[in-house]
Amino acid sequence: MIRILKNHYKVSLTLATFFILGMAASLFAIYSLPSSLHLSDGYQPEFINVYVVIAITFLLGGLGLVLALRYKKEVVIFRDRAIEAAAAKKQEADKGKTTISLEGVNASLDHAKTKKEILEAGLATICKQIEAGQGAIYTANEKDGKRTVELQGGYALSIAESTTISYEFGEGLIGQAAASGQSLYVDDVPEGYIKIVSGLGSASPKNLLIVALKHEGQVLGVMEIASFTPISEDQRKFTEESAQLIADKIYTKAS
Repeated sequence: MIRILKNHYKVSLTLATFFILGMAASLFAIYSLPSSLHLSDGYQPEFINVYVVIAITFLLGGLGLVLALRYKKEVVIFRDRAIEAAAAKKQEADKGKTTISLEGVNASLDHAKTKKEILEAGLATICKQIEAGQGAIYTANEKDGKRTVELQGGYALSIAESTTISYEFGEGLIGQAAASGQSLYVDDVPEGYIKIVSGLGSASPKNLLIVALKHEGQVLGVMEIASFTPISEDQRKFTEESAQLIADKIYTKAS
């Protein structure tokens, strides 16, 4: 596309150049013609064809000049947009590759001793690698035939450690992920749905990823991650694979 626009620009510029040269030559010819024909009046009827040709030449030249200026502007705009799009695409690709590493998750899990440490270490490592703002992790429980998931740990959570949060299977987004065993990704979280609080104030992230912790099809828990920036497909896949590592680890620990 850029090559086509550049060719149009060159053609238009050539036409504009011929226009200027043709105009100069035509003016000189008009000025010299009466004298060359020894006529006292240069506006004889016989000159009408000449005047028409000159007028057409001026018209084409003017059109070519306008097109040259217009296509020059289009080439610049198109080029700038192409550069910006390429830079954005590269940045997005690099973002998904920078720090993602299952080895880091495995290392953090190996150092954890208890089930709670496994959950919190795995969550923290994932959040740091994908640069998430906040995270929470829940474990599944069943009592009197009622299945629930209960908060066990968090990353940058603005709640007290003694706070108890639980959802029944199918209740809310967390419960839906637990009931279906499928990941959920929301890229337009309503304002105020989640708050990330720091010493500088509070803000609401717009992206939410919820992943089930499964071992051989059995849901052992749910992980919730909130981010201010979109979570790429590579990052979501990485989170799901990391969730599988955590699930396998806590299953082994419980056995």
